[in-house]
Amino acid sequence: MSAKPIIDQLKRLCVLHEHLLTLSEEKTEALKAGKTKELSNILTKEQKYIQAIGQTEQERIKLTSQFLSHGEDNTIAACITKTSGSEKQELEGLFQSLSALLDRLKEVNEMNKQLTIQALQFISTAFDMIMPGEKGNMNYKEPQAARQPVSRLTLFDSKA
Repeated sequence: MSAKPIIDQLKRLCVLHEHLLTLSEEKTEALKAGKTKELSNILTKEQKYIQAIGQTEQERIKLTSQFLSHGEDNTIAACITKTSGSEKQELEGLFQSLSALLDRLKEVNEMNKQLTIQALQFISTAFDMIMPGEKGNMNYKEPQAARQPVSRLTLFDSKA
């Protein structure tokens, strides 16, 4: 059996991951600029690519299993050791390309994670400044009977 179907699936995976990497880099710029609508559109596109990658990966696993005669080790490395000649070189090249894409994707996603955390911290701090909590003097507390309940207005008042 030829490794051509596996090579085709790996090429497709590389293309899909390249598109996902481009979207992740666009997401970084949208996070930096605070463009929420653009970010929402990017996340929708990302979900489509992630779904396509999952389907392609399932097909690759099935083809790899058939190629390796249903062995337990359904990896690209196992396919590389079983092939020879130009197919082996092509598989090795695709394996390296896909590995590099995945490494870069991890880096960009880690940066996006940090940017998202910083944005949430900024929002939380800004919200606390707008609506400070009920903080009293730490050394003195009024007796419970003398204290009247204080209602705090919220931005999400359900009665409004």
